[in-house]
Amino acid sequence: MDPEIIAGMVFSIVVLLMVGSFVLLYPLSRQLAHLVRRRLNEADPADSISRGDAEKLATAIQQLALGMEALNERQDFVERLLEERPRPSIEGSTDPS
Repeated sequence: MDPEIIAGMVFSIVVLLMVGSFVLLYPLSRQLAHLVRRRLNEADPADSISRGDAEKLATAIQQLALGMEALNERQDFVERLLEERPRPSIEGSTDPS
């Protein structure tokens, strides 16, 4: 068979499958979106975070950030101390530095 004929057939089949899947899946996707939208609108208000809980969460996050900053400063201080400290020499070692 001629390769151009096979390529034409494959192209036709692919186009038909694409159009067919669009025709079949578009209504299903619209119904799924409608169902999800309806469930979101009917969500229980108790499931959402209250303003007080959100403020507590924000405060806790700020405290964690401050704690991380303090830890970072302490780590930098220790690293500076370790860099400034003279290294002990081991007798008999031939260290080039």
